[in-house]
Amino acid sequence: MQRYENNFDVLRLLAAWLVLFSHCYPLAGTGQPDPFARSIGVDTLGGVGVAIFFTLSGYLVTESWARSPTLLTFIWRRVRRIYPALIVCVAACAFVLGPLLTNLEVGAYLRHPQTRGYLETASAWWISYTLPGVFVGNPVAGVINGSLWSLTYEISCYLALLATALLPFALRFKALLVATVLLVFVLLRPENLVSTPFAKHYGLDYYHGKLGLMFAIGAVFSTWRQYFSPTWWHGALGLLLMVWLPESSLKTAAYAVSMAVTVLGLATHSKWHLALPERMGDWSYGFYLYGFPVQQLLSLQGVHQSSGFVGYVVASTFCTAIAAATSWYLVERPWLRKTSRGQSAGPERVRVRR
Repeated sequence: MQRYENNFDVLRLLAAWLVLFSHCYPLAGTGQPDPFARSIGVDTLGGVGVAIFFTLSGYLVTESWARSPTLLTFIWRRVRRIYPALIVCVAACAFVLGPLLTNLEVGAYLRHPQTRGYLETASAWWISYTLPGVFVGNPVAGVINGSLWSLTYEISCYLALLATALLPFALRFKALLVATVLLVFVLLRPENLVSTPFAKHYGLDYYHGKLGLMFAIGAVFSTWRQYFSPTWWHGALGLLLMVWLPESSLKTAAYAVSMAVTVLGLATHSKWHLALPERMGDWSYGFYLYGFPVQQLLSLQGVHQSSGFVGYVVASTFCTAIAAATSWYLVERPWLRKTSRGQSAGPERVRVRR
């Protein structure tokens, strides 16, 4: 698929902005969640953004597997999409932002165990959120980048897809089986664990189930696309009916399935194609990486107080867009143009970037 024939790019960028907007509420010290969480309750707008990411990722990463001539090619594509920009972001926070903002002496800051521990975040597996003496007076005190928690789940989905694909039988049947198992897992999660999403049930927590299910639904529609396709209004109808359900595992499952179908329908078969300019590229990952630290920096400067909430949202969006564009043009795009042998792949190989 060419960029102008689908809405993947614009939906990813919207998802990244929804995460940023949702974070504005706690980071500005409003004391309340975003409007979606207050009115619907099953998720925050940031959670909706993450749901969009995982659904599209399930579809596109499965497509990447189908197009990869070898296992190493597939792995290399995942590595170059996730890690170069992440490593640069972690290094910028630890060695630029941290020394400038810490309330410790710079030498003490660099020797501090938290500084060394924060570097493990570049693994995308062991996520650390604090740097010594940084943002300690903010409404959300001490947290450098609260968005990165979902990276571990993203990597888990990649590994699960890889393990599933390497097993015998056609991938479309295995993807459907995995999605069914995850749906059952979400439905069977005890109600008393609603307030403790990281508590394990059968070895998996709430986000393994919900986000894993959305990723798996993306994989199902990718592998079965010759037989059936998602329709956005079917998913939207499911979301409308879901609103009337009480808080329960059934509501979570209905939300996950309906949201995934809606997103994939809008991405692949909508009559309205909102293609971003070709030269713009894909800023969504940069938005995801830099949104939270930019917002914390603006909060430290008191922008949420001097300019009000709307001004804080606008400033956060503008400054994050600059950081995201810089990440895309200087880090992400050059790496995405590299083949498995490290040579330029040419611009035509960058059109589908997952």
